[in-house]
Amino acid sequence: MRKVLVFTFIIGLIITVVCVLGAIKQFKIEQEKAKDVTTNFNKSYEESDIKALKVNFEHSNLKVKHGNKFNVTSEGSNEQTKINAQISKGELKLTDNKQTSNINLSFLGIKKNDVIVTVPKRLEGMKLDSSNGSIDLNNIEAEEANVYPDVGELTINNSKYNKLKASSDVASILLEKTMYNQGEFKTDTGQLTIEDMPIDKPTNIDTDTGDVVLDYGKLQPKNTLIDFSSDIGNLNIENSKLKNKKIGNGENVIKLITDTGDVTVK
Repeated sequence: MRKVLVFTFIIGLIITVVCVLGAIKQFKIEQEKAKDVTTNFNKSYEESDIKALKVNFEHSNLKVKHGNKFNVTSEGSNEQTKINAQISKGELKLTDNKQTSNINLSFLGIKKNDVIVTVPKRLEGMKLDSSNGSIDLNNIEAEEANVYPDVGELTINNSKYNKLKASSDVASILLEKTMYNQGEFKTDTGQLTIEDMPIDKPTNIDTDTGDVVLDYGKLQPKNTLIDFSSDIGNLNIENSKLKNKKIGNGENVIKLITDTGDVTVK
């Protein structure tokens, strides 16, 4: 009986060692594959075919920038992620493969897809939604833009919109040298920072615990009212033009609502 137990133990030990060695070997193979970044999508489109852009990503970072032609390029090291693109009624629609596993393989060095969209002209509309990746807009003009990052950062630089709406959960939102006629921003824990704040433009901002920084830079408001309400957050006005929360007739209202988040106006 004792010999049987010893034999069984040895066999089990051998099987365990073989499995461990196999797992280590497979891990090394996957780690090497993760370093191999490849282009998995590259396509150009006729400018006249596209008036709007709609993106719904689960696993990809997105960058939209000005370029000489409409083009979509995607690079990444996860071979399961694929970009799908189609044009319907003048709208270019992009999605990534939603069948990809949600298991986080970042410890292997696998990077998300990086998708770059170049746009040569002003768009009628943009609706951009990213569950896990970041969104970066650079030198883009549109009549209306709706941008929804969830956990990745949102950066908008040197762009121009008639109506701009952005909301996030934990993602931070940063605007730099960006103009809008109407702005609406909402965050949960992410911070909102607007540098070179558009002057005398109606703006609605709603945050939970996220802080807000509005920096006017060189151009100063002449007809603006600050309407601030918060549970325990503080309003810090460092801009002398708005020390009384109002300048001119106050026809352009900046409505600020926070729970515990603080607001700083520079």
